[in-house]
Amino acid sequence: MARLAEGDREAFTPAFVCLQPLLERFCARLLPCREDAEDAAQTALLKVFSRASEYDATREVLPWVLGIAAYECRTVLKARMRRREAPELEGVEVDDGAPGPEARLLAEDLRRALTEVMGGLRPEDVETLAAAMGERERPTIPGATFRKRLERALGRLREAWRMRHGVE
Repeated sequence: MARLAEGDREAFTPAFVCLQPLLERFCARLLPCREDAEDAAQTALLKVFSRASEYDATREVLPWVLGIAAYECRTVLKARMRRREAPELEGVEVDDGAPGPEARLLAEDLRRALTEVMGGLRPEDVETLAAAMGERERPTIPGATFRKRLERALGRLREAWRMRHGVE
């Protein structure tokens, strides 16, 4: 790069051979879409070579080059966000939001434990908690009264949970 900065055109090929695969791998790690990574690496290479005269030979070249590439990757990501596009992921497992088998088992265990603890509460507390979760219609009482009942019911639920399971 120092030779390129001085105007030596013979230094272009060795610099390109060295930097091109490095920038492609770097951009591929920052961008999930292969095409975006290739485009960002190409744009970064163009900027590196067009700004070669600006390169300060007293500093290391790799941070300078990778800084330009990182900027290009951020630019690609921001453009996708502005267009509200999701990157196309090749070979990447996409989480569709559906719980996996372990999460389903854990949720079922928690549901069972909560049902056991709720079974030991007073019926009024169970009704208040159900109304707060939207599972039952809220009683026709003032909001402050309902909040106080909910606070007490949650306190009793916490205490029952601690007694049964030892933690909140």
